[in-house]
Amino acid sequence: MRPARAASALLLALWGAASLHPALASTSKDLFEGGNGAYEQGRFQDAAAAYEKVVAYGVADPRVLYNLGNSYFKLGKLGSAILCYERALRLDSSDQDARFNLEFARGLIRDRIQEPEIPYPVKALKDVLDTLPLELVGLVFLCIYYLAASLLGALLLVTGAVRRRVLGYGAAAAGLCAILAAGILYYKIEDRASAHAIVMTDRVDVLSGPSSDNTILFTVHEGTRLELRNRRDGWYQVSLPNAMSGWVPSESVERV
Repeated sequence: MRPARAASALLLALWGAASLHPALASTSKDLFEGGNGAYEQGRFQDAAAAYEKVVAYGVADPRVLYNLGNSYFKLGKLGSAILCYERALRLDSSDQDARFNLEFARGLIRDRIQEPEIPYPVKALKDVLDTLPLELVGLVFLCIYYLAASLLGALLLVTGAVRRRVLGYGAAAAGLCAILAAGILYYKIEDRASAHAIVMTDRVDVLSGPSSDNTILFTVHEGTRLELRNRRDGWYQVSLPNAMSGWVPSESVERV
């Protein structure tokens, strides 16, 4: 379990916004520092309360969520901790501390769900792609795309066999890289758009339909990650990586 973060990077962001919202920035800064102090003293309930108030102010910062997740973990709130780590990684997928703590917390979940076997090279590639921020991937794609377009445009304008051959090879290589970057960008967009939720109650029965009088198919426990498929009248249709699916009350889970 990796420890809570200091305030530096968050406070820079808050101070940067202080000219527009000075009271909000000051309050968020004080709350965050107070939460850090409470955490260091072992007052995890007070720390969690402080970080929750920062989040309630609308501060979307992965460090706040990371520290809040650590506080929840120390309080034994496994589902809430996992939810915070997941949300922190949505904001900063390169955060290795949040990823480490998320995997550590997942190891304590009671459910052991068999996931489809992924060949090692594919899994290794997926692990690398998961750490890349969507915005960075998008920027790289645009740069390569414009480079390929520029080389192609130059190819149509220049004369001379040698220069045309060099530009042709360059445009072809840039085009292939643009296609690869586009594939990675598509993967990141699909991953960002996918809807998941965390089980927040100690246990919840997954039913065959969206009402309490339906058949119980299986049971999941606190901290388990579910994919959201549909919503109807206070119920979510959910599925697991092993393709098992059913319906759960919406109040038993919280969306990432």
